[in-house]
Amino acid sequence: MNNQSHQDHSSRRERLFVAIRLPVAVQQSLQMDARLVQNKLDFRKWTDHRDYHITLQFLGDTLVSDIGHLRKALRSAASGFQPFELQLSDWGTFGLEEAPKVLWKGVSGEIEHLFSLQKQIVQATSPLGYEAELRPYAPHITIARKYLGQLPGNENKGISGVLPEHSTGVNSWMVEDIVLYVTRLGQSPMYEAVDTFTFS
Repeated sequence: MNNQSHQDHSSRRERLFVAIRLPVAVQQSLQMDARLVQNKLDFRKWTDHRDYHITLQFLGDTLVSDIGHLRKALRSAASGFQPFELQLSDWGTFGLEEAPKVLWKGVSGEIEHLFSLQKQIVQATSPLGYEAELRPYAPHITIARKYLGQLPGNENKGISGVLPEHSTGVNSWMVEDIVLYVTRLGQSPMYEAVDTFTFS
């Protein structure tokens, strides 16, 4: 590799975030629930089930040359945690109720561990120049974006009236690691794992 190409690689940026991945069985269960909703509600973009995750911290555009330091910080943050259990819970939306920007699925279970983990990650990445979001942390799994309206036959039920009350399959799992993801715009799935950091 010549010096020029090495410099180009080092100065390249990747859009990164840290998240909890969902096991395949939970992804598939949630995909079945989403398909039921998809027949009743019209959103511009539905999340690929392989991209389902719970964001812990959005890092944004990061120099490739800085990812090594980031890996070290995340490995340290994860090493102090024990596995904990989460489960899918209620549906929710962000934005106006009649025209939501986001349709999401919530999580329950050992939530205090989830919040503690998120806080630990923010603290670990702060010395590297990453900042926490100003809004309070609200863990969720994004299912769809940009509501366009209700499909024919469902107009009188409202959004909440067409959402299934219970998941149809596997809805709980043990969280045993965190994942550093990179966003690949225009691809499906759109999120690619850069590295995984297992709890001790």
